[in-house]
Amino acid sequence: MKSALILSLQGVWYSEHDGVWETSSAQPLLAPQSRILTDFDNAPSGVMAVDTQPDFAAAVIEKHLRSEGLIDGEAHVLAHRILAAGGGSRAYYTAVPVAAWQDSFTWLQQQPSVGLLFSVDAGMLALAQRHDAVLCRTGRQFRFLLSQPGALVYLSTTAFSDDPDDIDTALLNLVEQVRAQWLPRHEKMALYWCDLLAPDLDDGARLHAIAHRRLGVKVESAPVARFTSESGALRTAAHAMAQALSWRAAVNPWIDRVAAAAERFSLPIAGVTATCGIGFMLVAAAWVMQTLQLQAQEGRMREEIATITSRNAGLDVAPATLLARQAETLGFLDALAGAAASPDLLGFLDTVRKASDQRVRVMRVRLLSAEGPQAGFRVDGVPVNNAGSERALSGFLAALRAQGYEVKAEDPGYQTQQPGFFSYSVRRIAPVSADIS
Repeated sequence: MKSALILSLQGVWYSEHDGVWETSSAQPLLAPQSRILTDFDNAPSGVMAVDTQPDFAAAVIEKHLRSEGLIDGEAHVLAHRILAAGGGSRAYYTAVPVAAWQDSFTWLQQQPSVGLLFSVDAGMLALAQRHDAVLCRTGRQFRFLLSQPGALVYLSTTAFSDDPDDIDTALLNLVEQVRAQWLPRHEKMALYWCDLLAPDLDDGARLHAIAHRRLGVKVESAPVARFTSESGALRTAAHAMAQALSWRAAVNPWIDRVAAAAERFSLPIAGVTATCGIGFMLVAAAWVMQTLQLQAQEGRMREEIATITSRNAGLDVAPATLLARQAETLGFLDALAGAAASPDLLGFLDTVRKASDQRVRVMRVRLLSAEGPQAGFRVDGVPVNNAGSERALSGFLAALRAQGYEVKAEDPGYQTQQPGFFSYSVRRIAPVSADIS
């Protein structure tokens, strides 16, 4: 399934699904496998040199921005890349106001599907790592990023208006600043131009020519899609930026990132799982047939032993002596009989799958013991929707009890740091009372 793409730039939302773009001022409903590129309401970003170790760079950056009046109140600093330099470091950051940060994740938690949230600055870094340098345009704003081994440069300018002369002036100011900090090593080096969102005017060639003349490098343009919004015709290279981003670069909690990656590859995983399941069933069937044959052989051997015992009833020969030669075979048959009486693993996994029913996400199932059909299992997982975690967990446990299992809460250990994480031991205590629908 092709993922949907959403842009949140300067307070406006642009949604694309199946090649159709829509514009709105309100947060949209997420489709499955959505990717969101956001500037967090034009949050401040840049490259800052700090006199501290990389582990403390984010805290020092926040303190400096607040003291300079660049942010109002607390902020969540995203350190996209930190370059150690002597006793200090140089960091490429985005300072997201706490209110915008919390609003984004409140919206994500209310969605029926998991969406991966990426900072636009993280997208620029991904493009810069694939190319020599990247210049990104968003409306009247131009931003330049160079990210190479031992080099980290970020510069930005904003035009006063949408007038072509003001746009050209802003770009000229930017490339002049770039020339002071970046000297291309050879003429084959290129600048990757990304129109993240720009008016669909015939100005691309003119702007590219300005950058080419001033910097002396080839300008490569990212492929764009065109659409019409209330503000007029627009073009965007958002897909080129989104394709450069890995799910690891998302700002979501790690469990959401893993869940989104698993959802993306659900069909291949389902195919592999089905193949493995068929293989296990064939192996189990072969073992059952072999066990039945060995049990029949055991019955014939016991009959022969009984006949021999009756013939030697008058002899002073103990039966144990006669059975000693078959001790190894009988031990092997007893082991097979024990295996045949072991718990039904596939049946229990199917019961857990039906009981979850989109209420909880089962992360791990372990066999606690294998002593007969009353063996126990341990089930770990999290509710699918944190907002209704108690109701979802109660439904899951009720469904297991309806199948004749005893459920007991266990200590989840270090996993208690994860919201909603649960761990239960499950043992069969009664026959099945109802089927799970």
